[in-house]
Amino acid sequence: MKLFVDANTLISGLLFAGNERLLLELGRFGVCELITDAYVREEVIEVLGRSHLRLSEEDQRRLIAWLGRSVTVIADPTVEMLRAAKGRVGDAEDLPVLVGFEYSGCDHLVTGDRKLREEVPKAISTRQALELILGKFE
Repeated sequence: MKLFVDANTLISGLLFAGNERLLLELGRFGVCELITDAYVREEVIEVLGRSHLRLSEEDQRRLIAWLGRSVTVIADPTVEMLRAAKGRVGDAEDLPVLVGFEYSGCDHLVTGDRKLREEVPKAISTRQALELILGKFE
């Protein structure tokens, strides 16, 4: 199964134990294929560098390396592709995520953004992704 992963899911998986971390580990071990684009990767890097997280440069490098072992980063959608998709989602900042997902050929978009999940038919939560990979669990 190929899953396009949004920044909020990646950040949660890198920083906290839980479903998002499990998803990253499943990607790292090849149980599923996790994909994102350079736009999302840069967003993750920017968030990891925020001062309130108090991550050292070494911690940031370690987390980015872990991301690289778990997720394949593809090229960003072209400007033309983004223009063609204008207005398809309410938040313009989500446009590169939507178009990147569609361009990637992934089965689902995994995001913690509830509004984006409502706007994109194949968008699912991390828990739903885990259930598709591992089966239902309580």
